[in-house]
Amino acid sequence: MRYVQTVSNVLNLVKAAILPALAKAKVVVDATAGNGNDTLFLAEHTGDEAKIYAFDIQQAALDNTRVKTAAYAQRIVYVLRSHAELDCVVAEDIDLAMFNLGYLPGEGHNVTTQVESTREALRQVLAKLSLNGVCVLVVYPGHEAGEQEAAMLEDYLSALVKQDYTVGCYRLLNHSRTAPYAYVVEKVRKRSED
Repeated sequence: MRYVQTVSNVLNLVKAAILPALAKAKVVVDATAGNGNDTLFLAEHTGDEAKIYAFDIQQAALDNTRVKTAAYAQRIVYVLRSHAELDCVVAEDIDLAMFNLGYLPGEGHNVTTQVESTREALRQVLAKLSLNGVCVLVVYPGHEAGEQEAAMLEDYLSALVKQDYTVGCYRLLNHSRTAPYAYVVEKVRKRSED
């Protein structure tokens, strides 16, 4: 399937940027399955041998994801757990991980990703990231929990050792300061203890 980019959407721009990494990925994590759009994108752009883990804490989210990704279900492990419990489920090195933070679209805003669980999930993903593996995080600072996550991620990602990780940030400068934006992290050196 060919991917069509919509230039005004940060998520679509990031997805277009990670297509080369996805083409080679064998183990992929959707840390926030939501309604299944990202899981579907990941499944459509990885090889038949790729394994995809789709995490969410809400049964409705996983149900939506199962329906949307039914054609790829044999390659997807649907996980009804917090992304902070990734280590309990994913044993392999991770080639690509995606976090689309915030709340489940179409549902109430009372259940959102949280600073503590996102930090822990990110720590686990980065420890398991393969050499030249990529982690994408889309943040939504337009609501209170999203603003807190955005501040945490700015601090956390800025402190990563540059010899080990390359971190980029994509923001739409001519949009509101509360508009969504994305981080892309690549592991450029894998230490022996990783």
